[in-house]
Amino acid sequence: MKMHCTRRKRLQLSRVLFLLSGVFLSPAPTTNRTIVHCIYVAPVPPKETPTPVPPPVPPPTPAYPSEAPHVKGEYPEDLFTIEDRRRGWVILHIIGMMYMFVALAIVCDEFFVPALGVITDKLAISDDVAGATFMAAGGSAPELFTSLIGVFIAHSNVGIGTIVGSAVFNILFVIGMCAISSREVLHLTWWPLFRDVSFYIFDLILLIIFFLDNVIMWWESVMLVAGYTLYVTFMKFNVQIEKIFKAQLHKHKNIVKVIAKDYNQILTTPALQRGGSSASLHNSTMRSTLFQLMIHTLDPIGDGEYLLTMRMSLIIDKWMREENCFENERLTIKSQDKKEEVEEEEEEKEEPLSLEWPDTKRKQASYLFMLPIVFPLWLTVPDVRNQKSKKFFVLTFLGSIVWIAVFSYLMVWWAHQVGETIGISEEIMGLTILAAGTSIPDLITSVIVARKGLGDMAVSSSVGSNIFDITVGLPVPWLMFSAIHGMAPVAVSSNGLFCAIVLLFLMLLFVIISIALCKWKMNKILGFTMFLLYFIFLVLSVMLEDRIIVCPVSI
Repeated sequence: MKMHCTRRKRLQLSRVLFLLSGVFLSPAPTTNRTIVHCIYVAPVPPKETPTPVPPPVPPPTPAYPSEAPHVKGEYPEDLFTIEDRRRGWVILHIIGMMYMFVALAIVCDEFFVPALGVITDKLAISDDVAGATFMAAGGSAPELFTSLIGVFIAHSNVGIGTIVGSAVFNILFVIGMCAISSREVLHLTWWPLFRDVSFYIFDLILLIIFFLDNVIMWWESVMLVAGYTLYVTFMKFNVQIEKIFKAQLHKHKNIVKVIAKDYNQILTTPALQRGGSSASLHNSTMRSTLFQLMIHTLDPIGDGEYLLTMRMSLIIDKWMREENCFENERLTIKSQDKKEEVEEEEEEKEEPLSLEWPDTKRKQASYLFMLPIVFPLWLTVPDVRNQKSKKFFVLTFLGSIVWIAVFSYLMVWWAHQVGETIGISEEIMGLTILAAGTSIPDLITSVIVARKGLGDMAVSSSVGSNIFDITVGLPVPWLMFSAIHGMAPVAVSSNGLFCAIVLLFLMLLFVIISIALCKWKMNKILGFTMFLLYFIFLVLSVMLEDRIIVCPVSI
């Protein structure tokens, strides 16, 4: 029985296994279907048109000063961070910037200009040409080096702003100060002013046209320099051209009337300035340096009666010779003798720089204030006013250039730091602070000669120095930059510089028309009017640069 049960269980187990194997191993029921084995094939991308491989691009060379990689200029790292400067340490930069104004005035007047005087003597250049070339360079050296620094180091328009601002300062502020500080109405001779203003207007028109397309091409810089060459060539034949003009104007006049007319202008006509170069102020011993004003016993408001008497005799003698009136031979000989006396007296005033300790406390304070500037100059640059050192005029010339470059660099650098601290652009700093600072020596000198009654010398010099700035101070750095960078154009883009130049042009026209309407006389009302115009110019320039108002022609 037990065996029967076991056999039965085995049979059942085999049936279960058979059924299970049938489920998995039996063929599936036949149906009419087709199994397709799909293989995914990626779509073939469309053929790309071959593009030429671009050539390797070299590192970009800045074609424009304003687009150079160093936006803030290539200045050394400041000892004070901008946070430190905003806490009050910026006062050191302000003091240093103003101190550089004094340093530039001293190195130009005490060393550079005397060296240029020796060069003109060696080359036997006439006073007219020397005044328009070497002496103009001596007076405008700070502006020229500021322009160079703006193009090559600051990569900004600080040089343009300084030259434009200096031009407006000279035309409006300096002439206005001369009119106000003069003891009497200044009478001006029309020829020097007419001549220099004509060239200046021509150069300004060229500059305005060149500024219209945002850039200065190399040939435009050459044209501006050619304008300066034309001016120098004109000065070469200035005497002959002046005689032709005056011969046409005075051919129907009586010689007595002519002398009587110019007798009223005796106090305004220096020997070299009458018909001479407007820049001859730098070549005259009447130019008193800042160091001399503060140290030596110079009388800046003296009457100068003896000197003016000499001028009177020389003018009368000049008119007598021009009209071929030699009847008064004694007067001619006497005036010639006095002319030689004046020249001898002026030569005696050319004293070398002295470091002798002054006697009064005021002079001692001034001496100590300027000793850090004067002593290094005295130690490294020969003073050509000393007869023993005159043969080293080349060293004086080169050494002065080096010091002017150093002082200008420090001035622009510290001005940049001041502007960055208080949020003022370098263009505005150039139009205002730097322009006034570099023109202060000319302001002091012009006021001194105006108080002596030498109106022609004061006014014409202000206009003449601007010719050098526009035709040399601006285009020479541009031309150098273009030559270094493959004749690439130089960008002069700015928010308001174009309108500032146009304003300068309009201010110049206003000054000349006003003086002409006043019959070539300058009174105090005209002086205050020029002050007002200068203030208006500054306000408009700042508003244009900060986009408070928009220049109609934006460059």
